[in-house]
Amino acid sequence: MGQVERERGLKKGTILQKAYRIKKIISTSELSNVYVVYHMKSKRTLILKEFFPQALAMRDLDNVMVICRRPTLKNKFEGLLDSFWQEASLHKELSHTNIIGYVDHFAENGTGYLVVDYCKGKTLDEYVLAQDELDLGTFLHHTVLPLFDGLDYLHKKGIIHRDIKPKNILITEAGHPVLIDFGSAIYFVSDEPKPIVTTEGYSPLEFYSGQSKQGVVSDIYSLAATLYYCLTKERPVDVAARVIEDTLPSIRTRNPDVPLLLANVIMWGLAVDPKKRCPTLKLFAAAIRAEHLIWKGKALFS
Repeated sequence: MGQVERERGLKKGTILQKAYRIKKIISTSELSNVYVVYHMKSKRTLILKEFFPQALAMRDLDNVMVICRRPTLKNKFEGLLDSFWQEASLHKELSHTNIIGYVDHFAENGTGYLVVDYCKGKTLDEYVLAQDELDLGTFLHHTVLPLFDGLDYLHKKGIIHRDIKPKNILITEAGHPVLIDFGSAIYFVSDEPKPIVTTEGYSPLEFYSGQSKQGVVSDIYSLAATLYYCLTKERPVDVAARVIEDTLPSIRTRNPDVPLLLANVIMWGLAVDPKKRCPTLKLFAAAIRAEHLIWKGKALFS
């Protein structure tokens, strides 16, 4: 992390809410800073996310308070902060083994903070790149199927994540997946305009419009794109480049060792048209479970 990013973050040792002591800053984005913190009462290490829209905000002279760069940006700042509180409120309603645990959220220093569990491990992209060869059976059983369970739980609550990608999935030291970062999540039954947030290669076409119908099939696209990456170590062609002519290579073109059933369901999930996409997680998961059983049978007889 560069010096500029470190300078925009809170200094090591800063205490928030008389409870959370900053240990170090670990990442920054356009909208937030993320820290490892120590909770002094429980003696737990946790993750703290600070709302800090870098185009709109700056530190005051005390290097702690967050203020708007210009009075004309105040309304935009407040609107984005409202979205941050919505993320925190939504996350508070979630409790699942494969979803990062909510701890706390609060206002301080002119901005907002969200505290979640600390999960030791690697992001999915780091995990995949560290493998010389992915053990498909183990990967399907210990990583993919539990991730489906977490998403199914989310969808049954009427929520879609809207930012499923390898960097938003942590793999614990035991090999289990944990879904993180609910900054883009929404209740998909709402008719309100959706904020446009996209990630190249992983977002479906409907995420490029605030008025489009979004739902479970939207997360299915991102999930299929994530599995495509895991099995090929290459990000799928972005959906915007596939609208007129679909140039996405078949997953078996990039990795002939991917079993046919698994390859077909992933490509089904990556359909540009939402109506032609795999419609439910249950169908997708059934194909994954079938593939795992086939792998177990082969392993048994070999």
